[in-house]
Amino acid sequence: MKNQSADMTPGPAAARTQSRFRYGLSILSGVMLGFSFPPSTFGILACFGLVPLLIALSGVERLRTALKFSYVAMAVFHVITLNWTGGYVHAHDPYMMIAGAITMLLHPAFYFLPMGAYHAVRKNLGNRPALIAFPFLWVGYEYSHSLSEWSFPWLTIGNSQSYDLLRMQFISVTGIYGLSVWVLVLNVIAYLLYLSLVDGRGKSLLRGSLGWLAILLAVYIAPAVQGMFVLSGVPAEPTAEKRLTVGIIQANVDPWEKWRSSGAEATALYVRLTDSLLAEHKGAQIVFWPETALPVYLLAPGNALLLHGLKRAVDSLGVAIVTGMEHAIVYGDSTKAPAGARRTRFGERYDSFNAAAFIQPRLSDVAWYGKMKMVPLAERIPYADAFAYLDFMRWGVGIGGWQIGPDTVVFTERESGVRFSTIICYESVYPGFVASFVRKGAEFIALITIDSWWGRMSGAFQHQQFAVFRAVENRRWIVRCAVGGISCFIDPYGRAYDRTELFTRATLNRTIGLSDTMTFYTAHGDWLGEIMLLVAGLFGAAAVGQKFLHRRGGAP
Repeated sequence: MKNQSADMTPGPAAARTQSRFRYGLSILSGVMLGFSFPPSTFGILACFGLVPLLIALSGVERLRTALKFSYVAMAVFHVITLNWTGGYVHAHDPYMMIAGAITMLLHPAFYFLPMGAYHAVRKNLGNRPALIAFPFLWVGYEYSHSLSEWSFPWLTIGNSQSYDLLRMQFISVTGIYGLSVWVLVLNVIAYLLYLSLVDGRGKSLLRGSLGWLAILLAVYIAPAVQGMFVLSGVPAEPTAEKRLTVGIIQANVDPWEKWRSSGAEATALYVRLTDSLLAEHKGAQIVFWPETALPVYLLAPGNALLLHGLKRAVDSLGVAIVTGMEHAIVYGDSTKAPAGARRTRFGERYDSFNAAAFIQPRLSDVAWYGKMKMVPLAERIPYADAFAYLDFMRWGVGIGGWQIGPDTVVFTERESGVRFSTIICYESVYPGFVASFVRKGAEFIALITIDSWWGRMSGAFQHQQFAVFRAVENRRWIVRCAVGGISCFIDPYGRAYDRTELFTRATLNRTIGLSDTMTFYTAHGDWLGEIMLLVAGLFGAAAVGQKFLHRRGGAP
């Protein structure tokens, strides 16, 4: 492949022009990636969105310069995609606005890992090995970025394809990282097509360009063909031998104001709406209330009367309730409490959890699950037990400083024996984590969330669309209950039903199918991500080894 660097060092004016051109290409990449994510339906932009950045990086010799162009592209991408994180159009909470700005400005630097590695491979092994390595480096990074408490997999590039139900069906084998690989491969092929147009001469230009164009079209079309075969045998509304009727309560309570209300007021509201749902729709066996619907420590001894009243309401309604709530564990022996545990005014140590409770008619025990995946900084300081002195950074609106839940939990409905999981908000963007509940026997997945912090900005739409991938990966129905929308039911092929509008009060009821079979992805988890990370490491090691050998050989 012809090297894209100039044979002669350009003069100052030409260098400035070239630099501006590269900046322009970097910005174009960021714009294309940003507008490939929901609520934009132009996911195809991601399939070619990295091509301008690859062109901008061609011929760049210095790592610092390469990272500079990469940062510009990723910063633009973040500002377009994550501008909602600051809550700038609703409530104007200072903590949220600062955290959102930090996310948009600092998180693009995380992409220094794949882009820096790409630069190293290109410089030490050559252009072709670097382009082969690029999908491994990028997707390997994405997978690694889902593993720690600093993880933030929201921008996994495969998430850009959430509206393309036809092409996503194969993720029941590969998971979301299969879509990321597909997107990255298309970008590399498109870049090679660009190079053939730039470098070709005469017949070789025509032959090379047509060859890459044919490959590009084949790779783009292949998942759609597979998806057509999968969906061709699926009825408009998939049926199953085993079914369950479930309800959703979307109360449209302001998430900022609800922390000022009492637990009794919140409970009365949701009981009243549940009664209304059951009066209109018969047969619901489980009704879902959203994340922290009850902003109190429901299971604490001090709230025994409130819990007793709720149990009586559940018995009277004759339906099981899943509700979001706060939960706490008090450590009798403070020496055994984690370093990050809070203290009561009496000096007792305790941990609080963003939790879900499952309350069933005529059953005294209340099962609960504590959220395990937290939004870094907003919900929990990463590795808070090791950095307990950062306690002051907790967000002061009732959702900061949570402890990580003790384990994944699968609830069992006593009368029907149906087993299901209830994941909470941000957890839904972790594909392997969601699959772990299905491996434990969940026959459907419930997702309770808030999504009302940011007004009508893109966050709620993105979060709703990302749930589509979890349904397809595991071939499970998803019951999505959001306090102010978007609530809906999503079938095992990604089709959404009864989708509500934002900031409306609504009750939903639907009979869904249940399944106890596991997809290849469910059984094997993020196997593709692990492979991509391993191969990325091998490319990185080869680049470092080549550089070391080059230096030992005394080459200039």
